[in-house]
This record gives sequence, structure tokens and C-alpha cells, in this order.
Amino acid sequence: MSEKKIVELEEKIAHLQNMLDDLNMVVFRQGEIIEKLNTQIKETNEKLISQNESQSDQNQTNNEKPPHY
Repeated sequence: MSEKKIVELEEKIAHLQNMLDDLNMVVFRQGEIIEKLNTQIKETNEKLISQNESQSDQNQTNNEKPPHY
């Protein structure tokens, strides 16, 4: 192989390695974002459940007849 071809191949490999590193960083950041979003979803679900429980408790209290009935 000629020296020129070897240099071209080395340049292509270096470019591909750089692209691969960039893509790996993108995937890593997306993974972090997904973890944060999952945590937020869990917290929101817990809040909704507790609010629903509170409202259901209030509704049961409001539906009771006063003591003089």
C-alpha cells in the first residue's frame, strides 16, 4: 500500500473515532435525561395518588350525616 493511502485511511479512522465519541456522549446525556424524567414521573404519580386519596377522604367526610340526624 502506498503511503498516501495509509494516511487517508488513518484520517478516516480518526474521523470515525471522533464521530463515535460524539455519539457516545449524546447517548450518555440522553440516558441521564431519561433517568431524570423517570424520577419526575414517579414523583408526579405519587403526588397524584396522595391528592386522590386526600380528596376521597374529604368526600367521605363530607358525605357523612351530621350527628343530629
